[in-house]
Amino acid sequence: MMGIENVLIRPVRLADSQQVRDQCFTMNTLEEVEAGIRQSLRGATEGKEFQLVAEVNDLVIGTVTLICQPHPLQWHRAEVAGLVVGQDYQGRGIARKLVDTCREKARTLGISILEISCRAGEPAEQIYPHLGFIEYGRLPRGLVEPWGERKVFDQVYFYLAVDE
Repeated sequence: MMGIENVLIRPVRLADSQQVRDQCFTMNTLEEVEAGIRQSLRGATEGKEFQLVAEVNDLVIGTVTLICQPHPLQWHRAEVAGLVVGQDYQGRGIARKLVDTCREKARTLGISILEISCRAGEPAEQIYPHLGFIEYGRLPRGLVEPWGERKVFDQVYFYLAVDE
């Protein structure tokens, strides 16, 4: 089994689009993934958004995006979005390494609180607390899948103090 020491965390590149789609966002089209990466790259030039990938042997196996809050009263907060590790690589500490890298980046930006949310009843609801996040609320029927049966989920909100 591959260990966490073999994982490289680095900024996303547009050339990663196919692998990000194949490993992480399989429900999205390649065009949707490319558009998201372009948005993240624009956000990075403005210091507002930073998408990272986890890579092993030149294969992208995970991704996460750190999005700074735009409102002056929330400049100390950032959202952790799109935290996904490819199915074949889950359970190996890669999500933790992605979150730890987000924490390090947040520290350099003066951010003290990271926020993340997920669908209730999905594995992320149990995984996020193991990564140090604390649940602080739920929005009933807060998420509706735009595909298939349009399943409805409660949205579960978590936070993590950067310096804890």
